[in-house]
Amino acid sequence: MKLTKIASMLLTIFPALTAAASVELAAFADKPFCEKVVALFGKHLDLNAELSKTVQWEPVVLKGQGPPTRRCSSFDRTRMDLDNDGQENLVVKATFCLKGGPSDSLYVFPVDSTVLEQANWQDLSPLLATPNKFERTGGTYPLTALRIDQASVSPTLKTSFSLHPFMLDGQSYVGLTDTGREWMVIARYRGGERFEDLCYFHAKF
Repeated sequence: MKLTKIASMLLTIFPALTAAASVELAAFADKPFCEKVVALFGKHLDLNAELSKTVQWEPVVLKGQGPPTRRCSSFDRTRMDLDNDGQENLVVKATFCLKGGPSDSLYVFPVDSTVLEQANWQDLSPLLATPNKFERTGGTYPLTALRIDQASVSPTLKTSFSLHPFMLDGQSYVGLTDTGREWMVIARYRGGERFEDLCYFHAKF
């Protein structure tokens, strides 16, 4: 009984350590960086509270008649230097449902863009037409850029995506995972539809 109480106390005192222990670094381009980042994720590959606060999102109010709820049809905006070129961007995150689950996309514009004033619920083409984006809902994101020693077949993120831009040490990164939340990619955005994979995390269930 005493050992059980002690174990419970340790879990209460060190929740971050117990969560981090269930996520492994499976592949990396920069090991010290990836080891630092993996410690900031919980067992379900969620950003911790402090990391998520590094990017502040604001709801976008589009013209026209939109859906009654935000869960499966929403747009949020932020200003950040997503591609680390020294210039801020207007970054728009769109969330729509596919087969019942929400899936994120990112659209990137110059910081002074008026695209959100041009778009409306009946015509989203000014927003969706940008060549600078991550738009994979219903598709795949293969984890092939980094070598995963223990995987006989390269894993793939697919169908519904959860995207988490964040800042760390003055640089911007994007965390990408899917509804399975077994794998997460930490990447740099390189413009267009290009991402540079830096880390692959694997959640051990």
